[in-house]
Amino acid sequence: MSLQSRLSGRLVQLRAAGQLLVPPRPRPGHLAGATRTRSSTCCPPAFLGVFGRSARTSAGVGAWGAAAVGRTAGVRTWAPLAMAAKVDLSTSTDWKEAKSFLKGLSDKQREEHYFCKDFVRLKKIPTWKEMAKGVAVKVEEPRYKKDKQLNEKISLFRGDITKLEVDAIVNAANSSLLGGGGVDGCIHRAAGPLLTDECRTLQSCETGKAKITGGYRLPAKYVIHTVGPIAYGEPSASQAAELRSCYLSSLDLLLEHRLRSAAFPCISTGVFGYPCEAAAEVVLATLREWLEQHKDKVDRLIICVFREKDEDIYRSRLPHYFPVGTCPAPPHGPPLPRSTLGAGSHCPLPSSLRLPQPTLTGTGKQGLAPCGGPGPRLTRSLTPAHPQAGRETTGQPGRSGTPTDTSDSALPSDLPSGPRSQL
Repeated sequence: MSLQSRLSGRLVQLRAAGQLLVPPRPRPGHLAGATRTRSSTCCPPAFLGVFGRSARTSAGVGAWGAAAVGRTAGVRTWAPLAMAAKVDLSTSTDWKEAKSFLKGLSDKQREEHYFCKDFVRLKKIPTWKEMAKGVAVKVEEPRYKKDKQLNEKISLFRGDITKLEVDAIVNAANSSLLGGGGVDGCIHRAAGPLLTDECRTLQSCETGKAKITGGYRLPAKYVIHTVGPIAYGEPSASQAAELRSCYLSSLDLLLEHRLRSAAFPCISTGVFGYPCEAAAEVVLATLREWLEQHKDKVDRLIICVFREKDEDIYRSRLPHYFPVGTCPAPPHGPPLPRSTLGAGSHCPLPSSLRLPQPTLTGTGKQGLAPCGGPGPRLTRSLTPAHPQAGRETTGQPGRSGTPTDTSDSALPSDLPSGPRSQL
């Protein structure tokens, strides 16, 4: 008898005994353990050299049958184990595991891990070009030329920086990077203890430098920590250079990690004592010059403030660094008080952009002059009514022995008043 005849006869015996199994095709309502489907001539036999009950698995089915049961039971045995792992950021103690887990999530999947539900998407934050519509100011001698593309890259936002859904937020930190008061403490509390654990591995940061960590429970994917200069009174040239370096170092990390959006608080203007007006000049000049060279590499840079005072400062200075247009001359009529006009402007401004009232020299009385007219000689005092109006005086020293920058530029509204405690 030929080999082919012997094999055919053996197959007939196996079919009759029900020992030759094939995987059943999945169909609705088909459950594991259903009636076995015998093989047919359309199904190639597996392992023809091994027959009998020894070839069956412990479940009583062959290798094909076991695979079929796994499929019909909804078990995807080929899926990587890492896909099934889920990290609870509120209880996890391994920052590396949590950071790796978050990197594997889509933007939509990350939302369920945010510390807040009322986060602010980037598209909800207007650009300076959109914000300045109807509030265009003619600057007689603007420092930079008008650039519509740059005006779409910069934003001024007043609110809580910890709720911004951007690629990175910048933290006005102390040199220890371990948290403190003000915006620094708010970011650490919102992100959770894993942020502090990662910061501890960075081993401090020098003034003017920046380091990057994950965002963890923040809507922002990353946190860039930078240490600003301490400048009580009039800042020196070196202190201005250090403040500029804070922004440039942060922007360098933005490019290095290929991030497209970032939000900056008012660095050093809290207990670090840097005057708000002087800081705004440094910030706007730095961002303008950087954007001129890298405008195609970012989508948005956001200046995030918390106090109305800081918002007014930036609203009045932005047209000098990011001109948005001009206003026509006002119609003939009674002269407008100069107090309602910007420096060198013929356009009335809204109250949020009005400059301080001028005073006549030696009289202390407010003086008025027609638009463009000679008028009396005026001396404008830039000194605020309260000596400490431009800075935050509360706060406690940071862990490294230097004070923590407790700028109110991006603090949540539910912060308690009084001195801020350290983490």
